[in-house]
This record gives sequence, C-alpha cells and structure tokens, in this order.
Amino acid sequence: MGSVGTSGSDTTTIGSAPRVGVYKHPWRVAVIAGLASFVDGAALTVNGIALVIYQQTIGLTANEVGLLAAVVTAGLAIGALVGGRLGDIFGRRTVFIVTMVMIAVGALAPTFSTDFPVLLGGLILLGLGVGADLPVSLATIAEAAKDSNRGKMLVFTQVMWIAASLVTVLLTTATGGLGRLSGQILYGMIVVVAVIGLVLRFTVPESPLWLQSRDERRRGVHTVRADKARVRDMLKAPHRRPFIVLAIFYAFTLSASTILGGFTTYVAANVAGLDVAEVVPYTILLFPIAFIALFLFMKYVDTRLRMPLFVIGGVVFVIGLLIPVFFGFSLVTLLAALLIGTIGQTTAGEPIARVWGNEAFPTMLRSTAQGFVFTFGRLVSAAVTAVIPAIIAFSPPLVYILSAVAAVVGVLVGWLGFRGGRIANEFLHEQESDATPVSTTPAS
Repeated sequence: MGSVGTSGSDTTTIGSAPRVGVYKHPWRVAVIAGLASFVDGAALTVNGIALVIYQQTIGLTANEVGLLAAVVTAGLAIGALVGGRLGDIFGRRTVFIVTMVMIAVGALAPTFSTDFPVLLGGLILLGLGVGADLPVSLATIAEAAKDSNRGKMLVFTQVMWIAASLVTVLLTTATGGLGRLSGQILYGMIVVVAVIGLVLRFTVPESPLWLQSRDERRRGVHTVRADKARVRDMLKAPHRRPFIVLAIFYAFTLSASTILGGFTTYVAANVAGLDVAEVVPYTILLFPIAFIALFLFMKYVDTRLRMPLFVIGGVVFVIGLLIPVFFGFSLVTLLAALLIGTIGQTTAGEPIARVWGNEAFPTMLRSTAQGFVFTFGRLVSAAVTAVIPAIIAFSPPLVYILSAVAAVVGVLVGWLGFRGGRIANEFLHEQESDATPVSTTPAS
C-alpha cells in the first residue's frame, strides 16, 4: 500500500520492510543539487581570473597568488574524498547543507578582505566545501532519477558547470575596468549562488534510497545496498573493476583536456604570438556549441546509443588535440582544437564519468567511490598542470601529442571497462534485489 510521506517522497511497504519511494519532483532536485556543479565551475574559473585582478590591485605577490590557487585545487581534491564518504555515512542532505554553508562563508573572505591570511583561510574553506559537495550532490541527483532519465539529469549538471564558466566570463567582460571591484563581484556571485542554494536545499528531503539502505542495515536485512557499505567493499569484486576503470578513465581524460581548458590562451600568447584580447572574445562564441552538444547527448545518453556516442566522442576529442600538431599554431587552429576537443569531451569526458560513477556503485558506496575518483583525477590533473608550461617551452607540439595519447588511453580503458554491460548498473541490481525475498538477521 502507498501513502504520502512527510519528507516529500512516497513511502510503500514490501513484505515487512518499509521501502521509501522516489522524489516527487526529480528535476527540481536535479537543479537544486546541481548548483554544486555551478559553484564548482564558478570557483575554478573565478579563482583563475580574480586572483590576477587582486595581484594587480591589492598587491598580492606571485607566490601568494600561486599559493591561493593551489589551496583551492587541493581543497577540491581533499573535500571530494572526505565529503563523499560522509555523504554515505550521514546522509546526502546533511552533508550538502553543511558544504553549501562552507562555500558561502569561504567565498565571503575574498569578496571583502584584502588580508592574505583571511584570503587563504577563506579559499581553503571554499575549496573543501565545493569538493565535498560535488559527489554527494551527484549521488542525490542519481537517486532522485528514474532509469529512463538518470543519465540526462547527470549530464545536465555539466550544463550547469559550463553555465558558471560563461557567467564568469561575461561578468569579467562587463566589469573588466573596475579594478578590485571586478574581483569582488566575481567572488560575490559565488556567495549569492551559495546562499540561494542553501535556502533551496532545506526544501529537499533526504534521499529515499539512502534512508532505505540505512534502515536495512540497522535491521540486519541483507540487501546489496545494505551489505556493501564499507570502503574495503569498494576494493573487492564486483566493485573493484568499475572503481579502477573510472579512476583511470577520469584521470587520463581530465589531464588530456587540461591543455584545452587551461592553456589555450597561454599557448596563443606564448607560442602563436597573439594578443589575449584577440583570443578571449572568440572563446565566448564556443559556449553555445558546447551547450548544444550537451543537450544532444542528454537526449541519447539513456539509450543504446550511449557507447557508440562515447567512442565517436573519444575519436573527435583526439582529433581536436592533434589539429595544432599537424596545422601549426594560429588563432584558427587553436580555436578549432578547443571547439572540436570540447565537442568530443561531451560524450567521452566528465559527463559520462558522472553517469558511470553513479550507476556502478550501490547506494551506501555511491558518493564514497565518486569522491575517491574525483580526488585521484584532480590530483593527477594538478600535477600535469604544473609541468605543462615547461613542456610548452621545450616543444609546443609535444604537449598536444602527449595529451592526445592520454585521451586515447583514457577512452580505451573506459570502453574496455563498460562496453557490453560488463559493469552492472547497481540501480537495476538493487531493484532486482527488492523483487526477491530478503533475510533478516541481527545487525552486526
């Protein structure tokens, strides 16, 4: 029999085990929880721009700028590791409310202060909060969705990530002549979004699947989601395979994309001899194409076309990276590499990693596993970022060749790991478990 629960979700009973149903408004949950992706994109983009502004206006030294940028990157990695685990232990709602408070408070420091220790503390808090929020918010979205739209909703979070970058670029363009105030506006935008997100998140109930899993563990009911909840379970069959595949895939494809996302302007200025003002306006024109590609992928990601599109995207990604190698370094070739590489990453990059990362693990390991994957990938990417300028100075084509090789390795590992349903969809596995009798023993 069914009844309406008090937490905004439907509750049903199967045998003697109460089963909490799905969220009533899953897309609303996706947008609210997806603000984590918006803030993630905003934090990375804003930090890269605003710290340069502060260097010019409040006297930050080059070393201070480097340290402030590094603590955000480190915070993202550490936060994902810790926050993902806490989201499985204490629940999605508790963690993603606390993390949004951390983000809002952390962003206040660079918005209003010029004191370096305050800036340092605030940006550490901001990085930790954003990192911890992401795996938990993605798990919330995945558990709010149905099998027919889970991929769409998770890919939509990447739309929000890119939207944050676009808003940041537009704000920078509009306020570029305002000095320090421009940086304050950029960080202030993060504060405003975080406060709005915090208010909205109080209206989102706890994940029904997580509540059910917690209840089954407490009562000693043996189900996949109740039994598989320890970190060591993630390193045993059948979850060891997706964990390793995802970690390698995410680290290699993220590192491969670093030259496009983080160094296109740098290469344009230092290799092609172009003025930054010649490049940035054109990059804005690429955003609509990225949105179109993502919305098209959303249409097909939950169908049989997922893997064919993944393979095609991987090939396109590699082709984009090799354009400057074969045709030289100019405004046209660098923009073409950025455009084609971005389109390829739509189906063979971060969006599909978010989908696989939620499907491949049971409820009580879902955000934990993603936290580990995100942490490993971002640490590897950070290490790659540190050496790219030196490689560019030695041989610009070599950077793009190495990036293409990394993309090939990442895509190949992803294809070998996930092709033909070799890695089970744990949402379907848990549903099959619900349809069979379960045993109950005292909880250990």
